[in-house]
Amino acid sequence: MASTRTVGLGRKKKKKKKKKFRTRKICLPDYTTLFQAATMDGRTVFTLAEVASHDNRNDCWLIIEDKVYDVTKFLEDHPGGDEVLLSSTGKDATNDFLDIGHSSAASAMMEEFYVGDIDSSVIPAKGEYIPPKQPLYNQDKTLEFIIKVLQFLAPLVILGLAFGIHIYTKTT
Repeated sequence: MASTRTVGLGRKKKKKKKKKFRTRKICLPDYTTLFQAATMDGRTVFTLAEVASHDNRNDCWLIIEDKVYDVTKFLEDHPGGDEVLLSSTGKDATNDFLDIGHSSAASAMMEEFYVGDIDSSVIPAKGEYIPPKQPLYNQDKTLEFIIKVLQFLAPLVILGLAFGIHIYTKTT
């Protein structure tokens, strides 16, 4: 209810009510990605940095075989759990995907999550794995082995010594 007050020559002036503004939540597209992404033959091409920025439960993108997939809607339905997918973000997840041995149905299902391609020039080259050189023996393990042998032999030596003393004292 608006209150009134007397101003000047007996005229009443009404106080204005403060207007309440309704707020609405709307979803806007990520314009930074839209403006930075280039198109090539009608396909969207993303950089590794752009894809790496989508690395949480609310926005999860994966790179598999030089294609970018938005798997956010699939996180809860993934048989291996969402942590498996989240751990593969920000890098080329092709090896992770192929190591599991997904079925052809799983590969076909991926097409609905396809959002574009990755700029293959920004993905780090895969180097050849060179195993670390290891010493011929580890002194720590050698010491452990000696201790285990002594723990096994010490009781045998004590028993042998006790048996020898028993035999020696019996004959004399």
